[in-house]
Amino acid sequence: MIEADLADAVAATGLHDAAPVSHEPFRQWVIEDRFVDDARPAWHEAGAELVSDVAPFEHMKLRLLNAAHSALAYLGYLAGYETIADTVGDTVLRAYVETLWTEEIIPVVPPPAGVSLRHYTTQLLARFANPAIRHRTWQIAMDGSQKLPQRLLATIRERLARGLPIPRLALAVAAWLRYVSGIDEAGQPIDVRDPLGAHLQAILANAGPDAATRVRSVLGVEAIFGTDLPRSEPFTTAVTGAFTTLLERGARTAARATLSH
Repeated sequence: MIEADLADAVAATGLHDAAPVSHEPFRQWVIEDRFVDDARPAWHEAGAELVSDVAPFEHMKLRLLNAAHSALAYLGYLAGYETIADTVGDTVLRAYVETLWTEEIIPVVPPPAGVSLRHYTTQLLARFANPAIRHRTWQIAMDGSQKLPQRLLATIRERLARGLPIPRLALAVAAWLRYVSGIDEAGQPIDVRDPLGAHLQAILANAGPDAATRVRSVLGVEAIFGTDLPRSEPFTTAVTGAFTTLLERGARTAARATLSH
């Protein structure tokens, strides 16, 4: 609790509250409109969306909010940023996530009825940039082996099936791979928290220094990438190229390189 929260509570209500709860401006509460005997609570009056099918909203959130969060976490951490807000404060990484959305994710995500995906990502970017929300890159980066399939790889599969390029998505995967290697761009150890962390680091250690060999070795982990993606030449080539750039030139330069695609 900080004094500013206490003062804000008094200004907003005219009352003293010894334990006010502050929250961010962004909120999204989507509820499937299925209630017994139509006993529907008036939650819409507090901003909840009551919809006939929640699945499209969940799909939108995973592909746009969660995917961008993960991409920014890995690139931001590698670039030396502590929080997501710090990361999108970098003009290069901000431009990266904006083009990730507009060029690669939005074109393959069906919007829920009445929803503009461009407007949604504008709201998300404002949320990510809020300095009061201390989403640490290290925390968001946790458990990547469990998050990648839903957040990034599913979109990659859809784009590859349509013959579409994936430079920004591939960079996000490469940044995760660079992160789980356990050493950052300054040569300092990374405290990798992942159920497969030790296994992945052992694979990378055994693969040796060659970037292409390291990428192929990790992409061979079926629990993450299945059996299809390691056999996809466009995927392996894109990830290998991005991973090589990360190793040689760093996260910001690798992100900048995707802006010209």
